Amino acid sequence: MGNGDASDKNPLVSICATFFNAERYIYRFLESCLNQTYKNIEIVILDDASTDNSEKIIREYAGRDSRIKYYKNETNIRLAESLLKLFKLAKGDFSTMIGADDWLARDYVENGVRSFLKHPESAGVIPKVVSLFETRHNVFQYDTETDFPSRTYSAEWFMKHMYHPIFLYISGFALVRSSDLVSGEEYHVKNYCRNTSESVPEELRGFFKRGYGTDSVLFPEILTRYKNFVFDNSMSYIKITHGGNQSFDSSHNSIYEIFKEAYYFLLIYTLMYKPKWPRFYKGMKIFRGAEVLSTVYIHIFRCHFRLSFLNISKSRKLISGFFSDFSFFEIVATVAYSIPMAIHRCFGGMKRMIIKNNPNDEAPRVFVKENFLSKEGNFTIAI
Repeated sequence: MGNGDASDKNPLVSICATFFNAERYIYRFLESCLNQTYKNIEIVILDDASTDNSEKIIREYAGRDSRIKYYKNETNIRLAESLLKLFKLAKGDFSTMIGADDWLARDYVENGVRSFLKHPESAGVIPKVVSLFETRHNVFQYDTETDFPSRTYSAEWFMKHMYHPIFLYISGFALVRSSDLVSGEEYHVKNYCRNTSESVPEELRGFFKRGYGTDSVLFPEILTRYKNFVFDNSMSYIKITHGGNQSFDSSHNSIYEIFKEAYYFLLIYTLMYKPKWPRFYKGMKIFRGAEVLSTVYIHIFRCHFRLSFLNISKSRKLISGFFSDFSFFEIVATVAYSIPMAIHRCFGGMKRMIIKNNPNDEAPRVFVKENFLSKEGNFTIAI
């Protein structure tokens, strides 16, 4: 396995994907990889015992291009274990993880390698993420995109901001050294899937095996060995947005549902921050506490102060568990912070609705051939 040696000006890059039943969209991922401007790549695919036609489709592509490396689990071992197995199969100096329903802009790998070689001391390079809704098969509508200045950031800066959702989910798509990706996922599987504390709810342990929390752990664990990382907006990762949380019922019809989801997230962060980044544990707790309280305020208003939303008898124990490790000062700070956060989120929600209702405003810069998109929003490989 490569070590990410900066002296190699044409390093092998592994693009890694694992999935279950992806026949409807896997070709988009494959076409975007095979049409990269940077050619020294391998596409490492681990099929987690799919029962559809995914294998047939991939093998047809592999027959035409030897850069595709296809493997298949005999039984479904779930996402976390599949990721560890997948990353160990990668032979590249650098690797990146991609969802099988997502794809990469044509110059994604080329720009990522250039950035990594320019900053060889960095933990990795995080791309811009363009989120799209699939309105019908292979037709897409603009949702959002990240917009961080392209430069080097400290590892500590990331850990002060990581628990803000926007920073959290995009870090999972970073281009990193292959050896670091393996060690990061080994840490995740060992501490979250195989040797989880008995204090962690049984349901959450099941979520961990399905890969829940991977993006909260993988890149932060890698960062413990480096002083900085890079944001690079020249790398565009095209992500397909799915409604709701894949593990939870995100309808938020009661305080219980809101605090349950928030408590599980808090436990994920706690398992990472306490042993690895203890200096930022307090800030993380206050932010997550303010976030859940602001969510409660917003949904109380939305449900017109319906008493059934409160469900105090069912919620009391969960709320107590959430705040059990908060000091009095931290609770006061959480409540104070939650009010302006709720206001900010309301304005942000209105802004997103305006963008969603006027998607063509962003079409000129997103729906371009470099992103495998036509002006009409169709996925296309035409050059």
